[in-house]
Amino acid sequence: MIGAVQLREVKDRFLSIPWVYDTIRPLAIGYIDHDRLASFCAIAPSDRVFDLGCGTGALVEHLRCERYLGVDLDASAVARARRFQAAHVRFIESDDWDEAFRALAPSIVLMIGLVHHVSDRDFESILGRIRRASTALPRLVTFETTYLPAAPLNNFLSRLDRGRFVRRPEEYDALFGRNGLRVEHREVLPTRLRFARYIGYRLRFLQ
Repeated sequence: MIGAVQLREVKDRFLSIPWVYDTIRPLAIGYIDHDRLASFCAIAPSDRVFDLGCGTGALVEHLRCERYLGVDLDASAVARARRFQAAHVRFIESDDWDEAFRALAPSIVLMIGLVHHVSDRDFESILGRIRRASTALPRLVTFETTYLPAAPLNNFLSRLDRGRFVRRPEEYDALFGRNGLRVEHREVLPTRLRFARYIGYRLRFLQ
């Protein structure tokens, strides 16, 4: 008999297939509004964007920036993301991204859907690497799966998410504060049909 843990592993492997992630998942959560998410990022044409955990790169065609570098550990996701590659857009598969980060000297770091996949300790480690690799600390943007009051469908979908560290908004707030980040703006970002709702943050490092 297949247990609950095994079923979750099968589900997670299925959802990690890049084509499934880009086509089936958006249907299940009520269609992702990429234009709204891109607008939330508040990226200017002069920005240099470092997208940590870029996945299949679906957001990049909605951004207007000077340069973009997407980084992810998943080789199949990066291979699919490269369909968006251009003169100012590049993707790399690596966890050894520090030198690439320094070369880009990003003005903004995207961590879209990354934080709910990492523990508090791993998040602290990521910020430490960003600090050490930066000559001028960049702005940070993330939007994350979350649990919200009076949102049973969203909360059900959040429990199905592959991320093992889905947090409530106040828990994200506390995590960012403990790690020397100031919340400049926080907003609930629903999918088009409002099945799922992300919590979006624009953040700054405290000096």
